[in-house]
Amino acid sequence: MLILAGILTWSAGHALQQETEARSVTVAPLTGPIGPATTAFISRAIGDADETGAQALIIQMDTPGGLDTSTRDINQAILGADVPVVVYVSPPGARAASAGAFITYASHVAAMAPGTSIGAATPVQMGGGSPPETPEADPAVEEAAGEAADEASAPTGGAGEAPGNAEAMRNKVVNDSVAYIRSLAELRGRNADWAESAVREAASVSANDALALGVIEIVAPTLEDLLVQLDGRNVTLQSGLDVTLDTEGAAIVNIEKSFAEEALATLTNPNIAFLLMNLGFVGLLVSFYNGLEPITAVAGVICLIVGLYALNTLPVNYAGAALIVLGLALLAAEAFIVSGGLLALGGLAAFAIGALMLVDTDVDAFRLDWRLVAGATGVLGVSAFLLLTYGLAAQGRKVTTGAKGLVGQDGAVLDWSGAEGHVLVDGERWHATSTDALDEGDPITVKRVDGLTLVVQAAKQRV
Repeated sequence: MLILAGILTWSAGHALQQETEARSVTVAPLTGPIGPATTAFISRAIGDADETGAQALIIQMDTPGGLDTSTRDINQAILGADVPVVVYVSPPGARAASAGAFITYASHVAAMAPGTSIGAATPVQMGGGSPPETPEADPAVEEAAGEAADEASAPTGGAGEAPGNAEAMRNKVVNDSVAYIRSLAELRGRNADWAESAVREAASVSANDALALGVIEIVAPTLEDLLVQLDGRNVTLQSGLDVTLDTEGAAIVNIEKSFAEEALATLTNPNIAFLLMNLGFVGLLVSFYNGLEPITAVAGVICLIVGLYALNTLPVNYAGAALIVLGLALLAAEAFIVSGGLLALGGLAAFAIGALMLVDTDVDAFRLDWRLVAGATGVLGVSAFLLLTYGLAAQGRKVTTGAKGLVGQDGAVLDWSGAEGHVLVDGERWHATSTDALDEGDPITVKRVDGLTLVVQAAKQRV
């Protein structure tokens, strides 16, 4: 009997151990600026967590903010997920600023580590172009200045109620962001009033204050403690399914970015995309000057395509892109049109201004580095100067080929009768005329070329 009881006890313990080992949570880091590569990674992480049957996906966040479109895409993936998504602002010192606050509000459960912060979600109007009549809301792509609250609280019934179109447009964007974050707060049962203040007044709070205000549900110093506090919580998915989290003691499965996602993160760096575009242009130009040499032509086309793809994922200012194209076209035209360098100067100015305007955002991580713009402009300027110098020097050199190349060359009379005869110049027999009295064997100099006839003079008369 004792043996049987021991076997049953061992079997029960073994089954419990297997069940514990089968349970897992997936952890995906979200660090740095939020862009297209972040969207692809988080979307894949949600899919992987669902496929593996994980109890939850935990997004470990530390972000200063990011792009509007990327933030909304991530939120749509979270809201439509078939697995509970937990945002955990960690480690100590991390933040969920700007767009990070919107993603935190979209999560099923929001948690923070001590020493972290959340907020500063006031949207910043991007770019300098005219916005569309019904702009997409910008969920705060960088931390706002302190005076943003006063600007944002102005009436927004129409453009006429604001001092100018720019402020009226800003009011619309702020109010649309407020409506967006309030809808997320109401969906998850979180503090909607504080969420509005984070947008209108750039409010920020610490982890403990966020818990007291109902902005988050959990303060956990470690990931293991978070799993303990998550255990037993009920989460309702978009499908209407109620899920009770069973996370205490669950295995932690870390998910990292794939090579393709790392490559996308590199390529969507606007500085890399800009550099690829310039390398592509230079490659095509070199190929053209070398008789359409195929290697540099193919390399240039590849760089251009990859650069265009990368820029397509970013908020591009089309006026800036047009100025860059115009600048490159003017630099190319300088090689064919004699302008004394005016086309090159205009091209360099258009190129530099367009490059600075190219990426339509105030997020530092997604703006072109002015030093790169200055360096690229300088390289193009030096290239244009060398090309122009070579062209002017070539114009000043004496022609040594063709009909004009014969002028000034010496020769000898082969036969002569009256005012015409035949001469030997540059190893060839030519018909010639002259006003000088010439005899066979006399040295001559070519004065000019008249069709296939040389006009010559006696060599001793050459000045």
